[in-house]
Amino acid sequence: MGDETIATKLQALSLKHFGITPRACQNQAADLLQRRVIIEMETGEGKTLTVAMAAIAMAIKGKRVFVATANDYLAMRDAVAMRPMFEGCGLRVDALSSGIDQTLRRQIYACDVVYGTIRELGFDTLRDELADRVREKSSAPLMPKFHSLIIDEADSVLIDEALTPLVIHGHGHEISPEKASLYEWSAVQANRFRPDNDYVVHPLSHAIALTEEGITKAIHASMPISMNGFRMADILNSLENAIDVATRCLRDVHYLVKDSQVMLVDEHSGRIADAKKLSGGLHQAIEAKERLPLTRSGKTIARMTIQELVNRTPHLSGVTATAYEERRELGQVYGLAVNRLSPHVPTRRSLLSTKVFAHHHEKLLGILSETRELVDANRAVLIGTKTIEQSEILSDMMHEQRLSHVVLNARQSSEEASIIALAGQSKRVTVATNMAGRGTDIRIAQDVRVAGGLHVIVSEPHLTSRIDRQLAGRCGRQGDPGTVRYYYSPDDKILAGSFGDNQTNPLRRVLSDASLVREVKRAQDAIARRQREQRFQLAMIESQVVDDLGELGLNPHLDRLTIDD
Repeated sequence: MGDETIATKLQALSLKHFGITPRACQNQAADLLQRRVIIEMETGEGKTLTVAMAAIAMAIKGKRVFVATANDYLAMRDAVAMRPMFEGCGLRVDALSSGIDQTLRRQIYACDVVYGTIRELGFDTLRDELADRVREKSSAPLMPKFHSLIIDEADSVLIDEALTPLVIHGHGHEISPEKASLYEWSAVQANRFRPDNDYVVHPLSHAIALTEEGITKAIHASMPISMNGFRMADILNSLENAIDVATRCLRDVHYLVKDSQVMLVDEHSGRIADAKKLSGGLHQAIEAKERLPLTRSGKTIARMTIQELVNRTPHLSGVTATAYEERRELGQVYGLAVNRLSPHVPTRRSLLSTKVFAHHHEKLLGILSETRELVDANRAVLIGTKTIEQSEILSDMMHEQRLSHVVLNARQSSEEASIIALAGQSKRVTVATNMAGRGTDIRIAQDVRVAGGLHVIVSEPHLTSRIDRQLAGRCGRQGDPGTVRYYYSPDDKILAGSFGDNQTNPLRRVLSDASLVREVKRAQDAIARRQREQRFQLAMIESQVVDDLGELGLNPHLDRLTIDD
């Protein structure tokens, strides 16, 4: 079937099943996605239909396609919604989600097009490699190879999560009473050690290393008799882990405690990182810090980065609303061009003047004041926060002022779809972490549209402007009206490098509002450059390890040195 015939059939199917004819920008994007490219499309421009048309066009030619979505819910939603189009072309489509057993996974992978998260694809790739070592020649792998990978929210996967390792642990062993005492002692001692004097932090890996003064302090510290069997090297390593989690792993920022368990939070999406645990004793160090039962330790038996995974697929493409800032890296690392498409309807999103406050608390009061004014005007308001902790502080203040609202963070992950579905209703206030920034459009009610649309408040600048732009893109969907306002204060975390943590720093008092806004931009640009350099260096190290193991005839995903926690 020729390309023109495929396009004509897809247009007819779209009109038949959804009552719409794909717009010119969707047809253009679907065509481009069959090449090695990232398409930047505005929120609400119909990425779901666009991706489905591209997947069908490739699958009809016998190329199996995996569509990577932001979460399980979106995978199921999109596969079900687009199924009539796939079946109308004689293709089978299905969706993966966590918790599905091997038998059903095998059936799903037999489809022409599969929707699921990149993590599910990666873990199943590793499971196949593990099984291949013991599989009989006649036994088929769990999944056949995919020719094409189309990634939704591509910048998140290919930039933010690129070097995130997908790790499979063995069953491990129970923590002995002696090992438990080591973790508990380390958690208590960690608070006595001071940066620079007692330990230093590696600028690239952020690993903690005790100085000579720190080692001396550890050696002379009182220890329980139960620790007598450990080598000093083991004790120092445990202490370094404890210092690491005490200084860098913050509760309600990097993890939350739920049902007496430590659950890691994905810093980019704001969602719980399902089934993910830190290795090398770090997870148990957090549990000891929180005085929780210590979970079973394990050994890494398979490991692969997301960057490795996507580079194994012959064809790679993706869509997102925010890729332009990272176009150079996407080109250098993946050979992907970034193509910006103009929206079907010109955006009516208005960027309001940034508001600057002297201190964080004053800024939150300003946010509450503006929110109340907009609620009284029948607007819908979405307030973006960087962390779970910040969303809940703001929520507490709203409760005190009797301002009705809902909170969306990793604690409410199961309610994400329903919360977002109502976020555009009149007088609705939603306080959310980055979870509200990706994957699902916010449709506004008619009375909200008349009143001026959804208003987005960026309560604190993120480390890169791209993340801020993701949040701002929640409003102004498909030509809807909408407004965005940024709120800054000198004690915002991103400015700590400029002014330090001392809130009495005179520079904080004399800096004009315009100068502070410029300083935020300068800091974001500097951080973005530093992160690119770190990703490049880490990718080089990872690539060297893979090459070295390959030269030794070893599997780079299965034969790395493993560590008992």
